[in-house]
Amino acid sequence: MDDDRANRNFGRVVVKDRIQKIPTAPENKGFGVLTELITGGRFHSQKGGVDSEKANRYYSQGNTTTPTLFYYSSQGWNLGILLAPRVTLSEGRVVEKEVRTIYDSEATALLSKDISGIQLGLEVGRGFNRLDRFGFFFVGMANYGSVSISHSSGLRITGIHLNAKPELENWFGPPWTGYRREIYGGIIGSEKNLFWDEFRFFHYVYSDPNHNTNGQIQSGQRISGRYSYSGMEFQSKKFFETWAIDLVGIRLLGESKSSINPWTEGKTATNSYLGYLSLHSQGEKFSFALAGLFTKKDTKDRLDSNSDGYASSFAEPRVLGGYSSFLLYQSLDFIHSPQFRDVPTKDNPNFENKGNRVYGIQMGMDWYSFFRTDLFINRSDSFLGKGNEVIGKISFLSNDYGKLFAQMSASYTVMDPRRTRVWITEPFTEEEPKKEYLRFYVSLGIQF
Repeated sequence: MDDDRANRNFGRVVVKDRIQKIPTAPENKGFGVLTELITGGRFHSQKGGVDSEKANRYYSQGNTTTPTLFYYSSQGWNLGILLAPRVTLSEGRVVEKEVRTIYDSEATALLSKDISGIQLGLEVGRGFNRLDRFGFFFVGMANYGSVSISHSSGLRITGIHLNAKPELENWFGPPWTGYRREIYGGIIGSEKNLFWDEFRFFHYVYSDPNHNTNGQIQSGQRISGRYSYSGMEFQSKKFFETWAIDLVGIRLLGESKSSINPWTEGKTATNSYLGYLSLHSQGEKFSFALAGLFTKKDTKDRLDSNSDGYASSFAEPRVLGGYSSFLLYQSLDFIHSPQFRDVPTKDNPNFENKGNRVYGIQMGMDWYSFFRTDLFINRSDSFLGKGNEVIGKISFLSNDYGKLFAQMSASYTVMDPRRTRVWITEPFTEEEPKKEYLRFYVSLGIQF
């Protein structure tokens, strides 16, 4: 359902905490069970460019899960166990076709205690996590533990520790085998205070353990790294009745080490940042937004000891059209990998990218309670060149029998590489032609 949430909230995705799923009304005291069925999937395909870019590709993924909450609620105490077995089927092709079936499960123990307007919450287990509102850092499954303290004034402090793997994993084997990437840190947030609806500061440390790039012992390149993501997320209160501002800033600092044999080692430092700003208005039927995303460029066009591009293995933003946007995900297999993943991958973050600046307009119209259309017009400047993009979306949402959501979109992009190709020597050159790309995206979710 993230596509629906993001589309109606200008790229911002806020989900209910697991601990909040426990009913607290007087009539719900004692033991209880809540269960539901959620199924859905997504598909996207992309065509255009040239063969060397491997731009003709597709990816589809279907999920089914049955979250079941066993809980006990008393005066001030809430206990719960959330079990959610899930099956994921995926098929994709970039060069070769790959089909996978993944058996996984969320299994989380929950505990909360109310003390004079302060709520203490504890969670431990395995589950789906979203560490930032706009998906610029982490979205995915992980083994985790978290502690949160919330005050009735809207102040909240959360500490969290995760062990995650970037690719889809089977429950019967990984994540207990192979290497796991560690993330730990915390959030300080405030809601509905002064001139903001939400104001959050976070700091996370991402640790990539020492491992072989090809997974074989005594072969390949060994890589390890440690990076800190420090950020701020802000959403203003409404002004002029319908207008609000979203603001995000993330500073990335880190260092990686690589070696091919025990006596040689190279170090690469990263110093980068990301900024996002959105000015938007939500009327009764019509919505409008102006947004811009900026990530720092790497200062040099070649590999060196400084990699100053922004990247994250687990980032899945839904801003500026989300998965529908070619300019946002830039899913081409160049030497410089995309800043954000559009399919699960085993690759390490590639901080050698050249940054990306995307500016866009969103216009949405709710024609009926169940039918909505959106138009996005985006422009970008990145290592791919200057690009212009138009995205059309159609969304359906029904709450009559459970909850049904469906979204279909198509985008058309024209890229100007702004590069000169040399054939033999300097006099024999030509300007690279403009390239066109088509990207189709469909997502569907049903919840009973």
